[in-house]
Amino acid sequence: MLNIQLNRTSPHSPYYLQISEQVRQAIAEGALAQGTRLPPSRQLAMELSISRRTVVAAYEELCSQGYCVSRVGQGTVVAKIPTLQREDKKGKLRGYPTWLLGYSNISNIQSNDPGKICFTPSLAQVNSLPLKAMRQAFGKVLQEASKLGHYQKDNGNPGLIQSIVEHVLPARGIQAAPDQILITSGSQYSSLLLSQLIAPYGGYISYGVPGYLDIPRNFTSMGLVGLPCPVDEEGVCLTEVARSARLHYVMPEHHFPQGVTLSPSRRTALLQLAQEQDALIIEDDYDSEFYYDRHPLPALKAGDMGGRVVYLGTFSKSLFNSLRLGYIVAHPDIVRQLVEIHWQFSRGTSLVLQLWVTELLESGLVDRHLRRMRTYYRRNRDLIAFHLKQMFPEWGWKLPNGGLQFWVQLPQHTQVKSIIHTAAERRVSLWSGTQSYDEYTPEAAYRLILGFGALTPRLIDQAFDRLSGMGTAL
Repeated sequence: MLNIQLNRTSPHSPYYLQISEQVRQAIAEGALAQGTRLPPSRQLAMELSISRRTVVAAYEELCSQGYCVSRVGQGTVVAKIPTLQREDKKGKLRGYPTWLLGYSNISNIQSNDPGKICFTPSLAQVNSLPLKAMRQAFGKVLQEASKLGHYQKDNGNPGLIQSIVEHVLPARGIQAAPDQILITSGSQYSSLLLSQLIAPYGGYISYGVPGYLDIPRNFTSMGLVGLPCPVDEEGVCLTEVARSARLHYVMPEHHFPQGVTLSPSRRTALLQLAQEQDALIIEDDYDSEFYYDRHPLPALKAGDMGGRVVYLGTFSKSLFNSLRLGYIVAHPDIVRQLVEIHWQFSRGTSLVLQLWVTELLESGLVDRHLRRMRTYYRRNRDLIAFHLKQMFPEWGWKLPNGGLQFWVQLPQHTQVKSIIHTAAERRVSLWSGTQSYDEYTPEAAYRLILGFGALTPRLIDQAFDRLSGMGTAL
């Protein structure tokens, strides 16, 4: 029995394709057996109140695909093809490959509730973007469509590379030549490229804990052995074992999530260690543009005389997170090897994005936007600090000198799970600090991250109004 149901409101799905798709599905599932005769085209057309030509086109489509055959005097019949067996020999439903089943940590995945106020860390504000000027810059790129046909294996658009050399890196104290830069799809992707390059050599990678662990995990998933190191007021502190690592991952300016800065003495010691141990340092400079009480120290790369530092830069915070555009600054030989891997992975980075950001940099828009946003984020930081002092005086925290989040220590009688659950009931989303630890520790149960980059002052006030009295509810 053929039961065709037409969607008569869809402008993108012609009737003949809807008919052929439903017949094809019925054949694949075994509902229409080999040799079954389809209804005459005139009859089906009358039943569906459509043109006979439409049914004929659907039957011709099925015949051309091999699902049916047309026989003189017999009409259109189902061809001989194997049907899909949906159950195995034990009667179990076939589905997702069991060998791909794995564990997924979803504790910090945010809901889609538009009314929920989210303190998501390390997220840039988009409502303050200079959209008119950005649209004009994008329109200028599209006016020169001939440039978009450029497609070859290289380290990125020369214009963007030159803009980074002249307008971005000097602010971090870095002097670089164009052949030392590779344009990528963001820092996370940059770390994937590096993991592919370094994995064949094996060895150890050191990193700070608590910290941003997704980048170290790209290396440990490729076979390197992770060596977590403690983080104090002077930044990451290498353990004795970690001193022999081949690779060191650091966030010198604002170590996430604490926001601490690697001290000058430890910077010098790390560079010296890399020379002595023939090691490589990966510097993740993800948001040093946002400082409030002092200018940031020069990048670690600025003091790198031997090509031991691979610098990861990004436009995700200076513009917006979903832009997915970043860059690597490294020794030319490392860049050449990464170009090969990058080309194999994705055939380069989006050219239209590169040209667009070049326009934004050359026009001075990015610099002007960053100056505005430093003031904006500082106000957000100070507003959250005010509310924390007034409403949660027992919570421990330090005013961040830079970055886009607070690192909060909860009192011993209050665990982060209960705080997050109670806040969620009030439509406020808080972030657990447990994601910044390799494994469970007693300290992790009392850590909270409050991001303020994506919020407005009005939303911050509203969020703390909703949280009012929460301490007594726990």
